Amino acid sequence: MRIGVLCHSSLGGSARVGTELALGLAERGHHVHLFARSAPLQLRPGLPGMHLHPLAGPAPVTARLDANWSPEDLDALVGLVAAVAVRERLDVLHFHYAVPFALVAASVRRSLGSAAPVLVGTLHGTDVSAYGCDAKVGPPLARALRAVDQLTTVSACYARLATDVFRLPAPPRVIPNFVDLSRFRPPLDRERRLEDRGGRFLVVHVSNFRPVKDPLAVARIFLRLHRRLPVSLWLIGVGSELPAARAVLSEGGAEGHAQYLGYQEDVSELLARADLLLMASRAESFCLAVLEAMACGVPVLASAVGGLTELVEHGRHGFLYPLDDHEQAEQLGVELLSDRDRYAEMCRQAVCRAGQFDREQVIGLYEGLYRGLIGRRSAVEVRVGNLSLVDGLSESWCDYTS
Repeated sequence: MRIGVLCHSSLGGSARVGTELALGLAERGHHVHLFARSAPLQLRPGLPGMHLHPLAGPAPVTARLDANWSPEDLDALVGLVAAVAVRERLDVLHFHYAVPFALVAASVRRSLGSAAPVLVGTLHGTDVSAYGCDAKVGPPLARALRAVDQLTTVSACYARLATDVFRLPAPPRVIPNFVDLSRFRPPLDRERRLEDRGGRFLVVHVSNFRPVKDPLAVARIFLRLHRRLPVSLWLIGVGSELPAARAVLSEGGAEGHAQYLGYQEDVSELLARADLLLMASRAESFCLAVLEAMACGVPVLASAVGGLTELVEHGRHGFLYPLDDHEQAEQLGVELLSDRDRYAEMCRQAVCRAGQFDREQVIGLYEGLYRGLIGRRSAVEVRVGNLSLVDGLSESWCDYTS
């Protein structure tokens, strides 16, 4: 198949999933054309069948979601995608994150008419919960999404939310995020590492440090744990809220027990060294960091929001606490790290759960989706062609659908 993928270039989950999906499809022998403002950070160059079409040159590492495109840049992206779609005869155009890519895809379809590829869109989080509810952005976004051939999203709760917010005629299909189990895997020496650290537990937080991830709450919960247990904290990532989180830790007397590791291209080895992943998100469609930690055998302490409640079973793969209930988060965290037998069982269960989201299996779901949509469109075109011979449809209509 000839597949176009539209995604952001920043550190967010939608960019990571879009880029990894493009790479996985190219590895399977498909011709993949990736469109972004600049080269996504996760892109591996030199893969046969993988073609990058950036709108601009290299960009600095940023956690900021690049949702505010100028009309000139949007027009340029529409023109670029349309030109490649025609030249390469794309079968599918798949956008990750609705803003602004749903509008770009709709413009490509209007400009190409029957020559446009099948349109697939994946909704990832704040494109639904934030932009979808915006009085100015929401209505045109809803119109664009209702015209897509197939919408998907990464959790059942976000499928329901998207259906309500955008008044969709049918819920998006749920295809979850995925993890590369060859990279994210549990270490063989976790107990020895804990002994080497003198029994000090390592708590890790991975995010883009945007307000929705609430890293200030992460810092406050860590301070509570720090008062009761020997713990250290790794903060992995960059973003606008990181300085404030660092100030909370410093004021609480834990600055010397925290390390700030910044952006890491590959977090698999870092997660495998952790004892606990701590997340305090205010909303989550899925949370890729949680899945990757679980694949490394790391239990999770996280807020019970959105797709997290579908990914993590409370008491089995970790603990979920009510949003903003830092006292309960503290109690659950202490309980988790203090019972070594139960902790070891949670590590095993987390690995088993993550195995259900294997990269190869989920990419196969997307392949099947694409083939089904292409096949249905071909069948419709054949039926319309046959009807035109029997029922005398106008020539202009036959031209439009052929």
